[in-house]
Amino acid sequence: MKIMMISFMLVSVYLYHAFFAQASDSLTSVSGDYYIISLKYNSEDNFLKRNVYAPFGLTQCYLLPDMADKLKSLESILKEKKLKLVFYDCFRPLSVQKAMWQILPDSRYVANPKSGSNHNRGAAVDVGLADENGSLLLMPSNFDNFTPKAWINYKCSLEEIQKCENRNLLNDLMKQAGLIGISSEWWHFQLPKAKQYPLIPTSVWSSK
Repeated sequence: MKIMMISFMLVSVYLYHAFFAQASDSLTSVSGDYYIISLKYNSEDNFLKRNVYAPFGLTQCYLLPDMADKLKSLESILKEKKLKLVFYDCFRPLSVQKAMWQILPDSRYVANPKSGSNHNRGAAVDVGLADENGSLLLMPSNFDNFTPKAWINYKCSLEEIQKCENRNLLNDLMKQAGLIGISSEWWHFQLPKAKQYPLIPTSVWSSK
């Protein structure tokens, strides 16, 4: 029994590292005519009120290829609707996650780096929409808002119904791309079964 358990553990470790190598070696930079890269953590315009990306030199959007391909599939629809996708956050190195946790060690707002976030896997994005001229489409709340207005099922008043329609449009687009959202953040979308991907260490990203 002990031999079987050891063998199982060795196989599991091997498969994990094989999968990790495949995922971590293939982060790809995301850019295009229908994308606006506006990383909020590369500014002070975020809930932490600090630029936590600058010390690590992160200025671009990186994602796993599968994630990038799913978003790229939306380009023809974005062109037809005269829209652009605004990227507020993409892959987030674990070093940044640790820095955020040091600033605010509260799992209600920041994922504990021990367990990590799907952003640390390159399997999640935070996005919004803009028109063809780059003007943001208003949503029920700002990015990184922790009130019920950020919830995906929040009901707008008649005066603000367009904001909910914009949110629903974003959600529909992401569904068409094969991504899933979460109930508490209208801006967050990720690969199905995102947690099956390993956390990617900073050393992998810094080699990009």
